[in-house]
Amino acid sequence: MLMNALRLRRRARRLDRPVSTAVGTGDLLLCGVLLLTATGVLFHEPTTREEESAAFGLAGQVYSYWLVGGLALFSVLGMPRTLLAHLAMMLLSPVVLFLLLVSPSLL
Repeated sequence: MLMNALRLRRRARRLDRPVSTAVGTGDLLLCGVLLLTATGVLFHEPTTREEESAAFGLAGQVYSYWLVGGLALFSVLGMPRTLLAHLAMMLLSPVVLFLLLVSPSLL
């Protein structure tokens, strides 16, 4: 059992570089979808304040669980490059996507 865990950890460390690219891309897509879902662009547009709050709350829950789960998983697997890519994309992409949505209205 212990040898299998060590073998899995060694394999994960070898795959750190390609996995970090895939994780960064997936995080960027997830943050974009969550932002569009929270604002009501995807799926259905919230018509009441309660629906708007529920959509925003659900997007926030998914975002926070994904962030914490990724941080825990990649730190346990010993994948520092993937851990940093996940953290950077999850913290920076919502800011950039929000600025892209807001910037046309500022001009």
